[in-house]
Amino acid sequence: MNIFRLLYAFKILASLLFITNFNIANASLVTVKVEDAGVLNWDPIEKVTPGFGSSGPISLNWDPNDDFFTELLAYGRGYSGGAAAFCWYGENCALKLSVTAENTIMQLESFTLGYFGDQGIVEYNVIDLETDVSVFSGTPLVKGTTLSLIDVNVSSNKGFLIIFGPDGFNGGINNITYNYHSNIIATPVPIPTAIWLFGSGLIGLIGFARQPICGSYSQIRCMTHLD
Repeated sequence: MNIFRLLYAFKILASLLFITNFNIANASLVTVKVEDAGVLNWDPIEKVTPGFGSSGPISLNWDPNDDFFTELLAYGRGYSGGAAAFCWYGENCALKLSVTAENTIMQLESFTLGYFGDQGIVEYNVIDLETDVSVFSGTPLVKGTTLSLIDVNVSSNKGFLIIFGPDGFNGGINNITYNYHSNIIATPVPIPTAIWLFGSGLIGLIGFARQPICGSYSQIRCMTHLD
């Protein structure tokens, strides 16, 4: 085997061994339904089932204000024909979704709003926890027979605060859908020293074995042999 071909082959082997390890977590889609909390009507969700709806690096808090009047309560049916989370006082009802791991991006996909009654306006405001700035808001008229789907599609590496009202007693939130994934982090994985030494030694031995011994040849015949 030609020594240069051997070197080329070893170079390819080294390239294969010198792998870059990418830390990529598959995106996970989660839809949180109030009816899955397993609580009774009028139960405070955060007190009965703390962190309900949390998944992986995303943590949910149904009472971010730590306030009796604005904590989210569960109701199994009646909000536009479905379940919902609502609060006593009606203003600044809030649900907090926090990113608890580094190098993670969360995307709030959507949620639904329901109304207990014929119809009514349910305001909502989505605040990015990183910038403390509103990134999505609206004032839809929600019918008492049909859930209103709110497509949000905003991303953050800290999470979001969803505030709804001003009538958060008759208006309720449900079907909070989000996904999360990790940032790509490249980490070189070096070839073990033993492999380098073995490869270098192998090349040296092969190169040495291919050298002719000219001790018993005349100079001209040795040079001819080398050719």
